Amino acid sequence: MLVSPAALCLWAVIACIGFSIGGSNASRTIVFGLESKFGYTKTVFPVQMKRWDEELFNLLSARAKADMAEFLKNAEQDATGRPAEAQTDPESWKPYTQSVSFVEQFRSHDIVSYLEISTAAQGDAEPAVTYRTVNFDKKARREFTLADFLDSPADRSKPLEAMAAYARADIKERTGEEEEESQALLELTRPDLSVYERFTLCPSTKFGKAAGLTIHFPPSLSGPYAGSDFHVTIPYTVFAKYLKPEMKQLFAGEPRQAPISLDDLDS
Repeated sequence: MLVSPAALCLWAVIACIGFSIGGSNASRTIVFGLESKFGYTKTVFPVQMKRWDEELFNLLSARAKADMAEFLKNAEQDATGRPAEAQTDPESWKPYTQSVSFVEQFRSHDIVSYLEISTAAQGDAEPAVTYRTVNFDKKARREFTLADFLDSPADRSKPLEAMAAYARADIKERTGEEEEESQALLELTRPDLSVYERFTLCPSTKFGKAAGLTIHFPPSLSGPYAGSDFHVTIPYTVFAKYLKPEMKQLFAGEPRQAPISLDDLDS
């Protein structure tokens, strides 16, 4: 068998000590890594998160360690779940890999937004890129969602319909689609919380304010948008009438910078 009790014990020890802090440039990043014979996973944090957002860093680093352990656990289950004859062939298994990084998108005195980018591959399979977002209120000491500043956001609700219409028009213009919206575009921008909760705040020309929300659309592996990621900044004026009264003071001005893209990270 590919996995013996002794081997499992050895790799368990390696897994326990695999979390580390370092990186090619320790002054800029903090890296946690975990490795076993079934795969390798790492999470990279910008050092300013630990310096300026320590409570958030502690929360996310604990979450990252749990996620990395779960990733390797799933890889092990897939490896040991193969037919017995396949387990005796070391060439039939390709280790899983995962890399996660956090990129700052917005910062004010009390609020920060980060985009979490995960790239994972199962053996020789095409790597899949997924996005999660983290929006944190340092004063309240908690993450916040659309429901914290929009009235009654829900699937197909008026706030999300307005945001979806803007995102659809923006992506349509960028891709040069001249005809009516394709089914793929309608699905990509559907007015669901699963899509529009994936937001970060956008920096504004007004100091300390947000100019709107940037919605992050990860690249798909197939279809007309395969390999293309979209980051659509929706001006606050699009959803201003749905803002809760106490949240209106957060927004003002015009977008100050373009949102991050995968091309930016590769350059």
